[in-house]
Amino acid sequence: MTVTLNLPPNIEQLYLAEAQSRGMALEEVIAQTLVAARRPVTESEQLSPDEWMRRFKEWAHSHDHDNLPPLSDYAVSRDSMYD
Repeated sequence: MTVTLNLPPNIEQLYLAEAQSRGMALEEVIAQTLVAARRPVTESEQLSPDEWMRRFKEWAHSHDHDNLPPLSDYAVSRDSMYD
């Protein structure tokens, strides 16, 4: 597909400099930029905050906490980080 863009001269110069530094055609750099800006929306980005939180809590509670040994006071102390 061919699209004509009327970019301000300073923006055009920025894209041209990037294309030259990357050894690419100006059209390729602009096409990559446009494709990256319009990436598909993921499912998590479509969820409402309440639904996201509900799924997160469900996931967190799905782990088996009963088989984990408690950490000692030393394990969570500042001194243990510098041994």
